[in-house]
Amino acid sequence: MASSADIATARLRAYLNLPLIERCKELAVFIVESSTTELQHVFPILIDSIFGVTTNVGWGLHNINLKKHPYEHETLCNFFGPQGPIFTLCYKLLPDCYLKYNFPISFLPTKIKLLVEEGIIPPFYQDKLKDDHNTRCPTALLLNPFEYYIFHFAYHLTNPWLQLHLNDDVWTNWETAYVQLAHLYLYHFLPRDNSPVLPIIGPYVRTTPPRKLMQSPDLKRLQTPRLLRTSILSPVSSPPSGVPQQQCLPQVWRSETVVQVFLDFWLEYTEEDKLISSLNPSLSSSLPRRNSIHSGEHIRLVRAFIKTLHEFANSATGNKSAMDELKRIILPSIQGKIYTFLRQAIYHWPLDSSFRLILEAWLSFIQPWRYIPDFGITKGTKCSEEEKGKISDPSYWMPFVANNLLAYTAIFQQLLPRFMRTDLVAPKNALMLFRVTKVFSQPHLAVMLAEAESCISDTSLTRSKISTSQWNNIIRQQIVELEGSTYQYIPMFSATTSSQIIKLLITIKQAYLTSVSIVEALEKRRTERKFFKSLWEFFNGDECTDDDIGLIERKRVPGLLANAQQQLVDIFELGDIPEAFIAADKEYHDSILSTSFCHQSHMNSSMDSSRPGEFVLIRNAHQNCKCMDYMGDPELKPVSSNESAFLVRLLYRFCEVINHKYETKIISMYNRNDFIGRIARKILQPPTTVIQLPKRTQSGFLPREERCLPPRLSLRILARHNFIVLMLLGAFIFCLMGYSVPFFICFSWFLWIVYILIGAACEPWVSRFHVDSFRSNNQLFQ
Repeated sequence: MASSADIATARLRAYLNLPLIERCKELAVFIVESSTTELQHVFPILIDSIFGVTTNVGWGLHNINLKKHPYEHETLCNFFGPQGPIFTLCYKLLPDCYLKYNFPISFLPTKIKLLVEEGIIPPFYQDKLKDDHNTRCPTALLLNPFEYYIFHFAYHLTNPWLQLHLNDDVWTNWETAYVQLAHLYLYHFLPRDNSPVLPIIGPYVRTTPPRKLMQSPDLKRLQTPRLLRTSILSPVSSPPSGVPQQQCLPQVWRSETVVQVFLDFWLEYTEEDKLISSLNPSLSSSLPRRNSIHSGEHIRLVRAFIKTLHEFANSATGNKSAMDELKRIILPSIQGKIYTFLRQAIYHWPLDSSFRLILEAWLSFIQPWRYIPDFGITKGTKCSEEEKGKISDPSYWMPFVANNLLAYTAIFQQLLPRFMRTDLVAPKNALMLFRVTKVFSQPHLAVMLAEAESCISDTSLTRSKISTSQWNNIIRQQIVELEGSTYQYIPMFSATTSSQIIKLLITIKQAYLTSVSIVEALEKRRTERKFFKSLWEFFNGDECTDDDIGLIERKRVPGLLANAQQQLVDIFELGDIPEAFIAADKEYHDSILSTSFCHQSHMNSSMDSSRPGEFVLIRNAHQNCKCMDYMGDPELKPVSSNESAFLVRLLYRFCEVINHKYETKIISMYNRNDFIGRIARKILQPPTTVIQLPKRTQSGFLPREERCLPPRLSLRILARHNFIVLMLLGAFIFCLMGYSVPFFICFSWFLWIVYILIGAACEPWVSRFHVDSFRSNNQLFQ
């Protein structure tokens, strides 16, 4: 006889096969109706189905988009919300302190795995490890239901198996259900209005005995610290004064878990050769290699995580509660890991416009004053609209600046060579530079940085008028912990940095002059454009451009670069840059304005059947114009700007039916050597060899294949805009002459038939003439 657990498992598996919306509805009822014993058995099966492990993508949290799948998106957000059915299930199982689920060690971040393998157990994990009875080595974490879900949710973003199934729009696909749920969890478990985390649950007692930490000289720098003191988290220790003991742990342990897990999984840069080479070979070989560049979805969540941490920390009121203690200690505990992640990600990021994602995350981290609650900072007064986002009280923010000096100065110096190699004429890149200079030029920040630097600088800085001995040990310890004892700190306001700033200013000035000349030339071309040229562009597509940048966007570039240049001069108190040796980049200017050449080449290539490619601008160092050949089926070529998409698809379906139904007759007719064969060769497309390019699969690239297309009927030429315009113009002229449109169509059809017949009749003489000419030319050259 089947047990209740087996029946519940069978019901769950049946529900998991339903469509998504029905699945969530049935599971919500199932969670309410089932007993705790039944739910204990089905909980890991449900989690594995939601997030997937190695063979699937789970429920598609990364693929379900708000715009494309609004109903599925809303259903998932309700089901997985902080007070939805899935958390109801977790809280229903939580009272059983002996109920634990295994989370494999192989799923942990690389650095955490290394520490565990070396026996250096981070405090957050020391009471969660499960050892193998034979080897005495940790194999898994023992987690309660809430922790088990949060660990799997965080790992779902960094799971290397999911990268094999990611969509092509991963850089723009940020309205997914996963992103929305991550925001909901951050806002719920890190409340910014001093409200408790709901639902309020009873005290949770940990049953696993704590481990001993192996001492190591680098332990303090490498390990993941626990956010709160043991006196706050331990249920058996004395609580803070005035706070009942039973209220401390339930108030903060869920918030601490969410922060710690998100921090460890999301803010680790995984592509470090020395870490990967140190991993267990059997373990590392079984996992696919992660991408060195994180997805846009990942970086956006990192920025949201940083912003939420600032808002959470700035909402502290000093009431000596456990939650207030977490708010006070949270940033000092994790700011080093945030800095390391940002510095490594910036170092490895490619030189393209996607860099703005990691740049905005960095700017959010170094501006905590932008994320303050409405009731003010530890004050009862309300901040005015003008004070929001600005440094109104430098003395209050000075500790944060001093404790994160490297996040300001070292990363800023890291960006200088990058901006000198970046195309600053491009609007997105100019905007990124302006954003950086605007942040560092805001009032009080430069003085605060100079004050913090003066305690480790050998030269006296005139900006610093306040004694900085209190920051001396803090900053020096920060440098050693984050960069090592051999790191040579270069002050931001030093001669070395000023020389780099001058070089950057010269680059900015040249980009400014180039952008001005491009805008002037484009405006001049716009006003001098002739009527027939505009008419050609209307029917055959616009002029080809390098990156779809409009004139309005290009007009913003000179202003952005001018403001960025002036802000840098103000920050470093530099004089005017000599302009005698600065001129616009003529090569870059000509490459942007060479669209007329591309346009003419495109016109010529469209009339030359021997070269069916199109001339387009290639985004390389010189923005060269190159021919891109289409090697696939000509009938499946993407619709161009001089074609009607509707007619292309309609004529393709018609020809496909004809070619499939009469394929044998068409081939035999085309291969005939009589008059009928010559007519067929005038109407039909000749046999063509097409190439199928190799495609990426999980097992590698498929081999390149060639396929021969037989003779076939093609009417795609009838979908061109110029043919349609000529037909409309001819019909209009015939109507003016008193003839009807059907008469014009029949007359055009008659002329086409006569043209085909004459061409087929004259083909033998034309071919013989070409052969005789070829032979006579060969005799002349012999």
